[in-house]
Amino acid sequence: MNFTMSTHLSKLMKHHAISQSALSRATRVPQPTINRILSEVTLNPRYDSIVRLANFFGVTPDSMYGPPSKEARDNTLDELYEKIMCLSDVERSALFIKTEKNSLIRKTAQSFTL
Repeated sequence: MNFTMSTHLSKLMKHHAISQSALSRATRVPQPTINRILSEVTLNPRYDSIVRLANFFGVTPDSMYGPPSKEARDNTLDELYEKIMCLSDVERSALFIKTEKNSLIRKTAQSFTL
């Protein structure tokens, strides 16, 4: 399968049942930019736009550019695990609380855009 940013963004939008205009309001990425990505007029959008879109969908900005290889995913997970394990118990707890709060905020924002 040929991976493009437009197909990935389209799948994410369908999965989350969100329109271009609602996504634009939720992410502050201009609706014409989203449309140009989807129609493949813009193949390399500004990185800050990709970060906002990725954050909204709960994916990494890099994943918007294409699926990483299995080896790259494994290395990334191993590195992340090592970094988390280097944190103190207090820091680790704070990280997980912050992650949970961000997840709740994202779910709440999505419910308002539907």
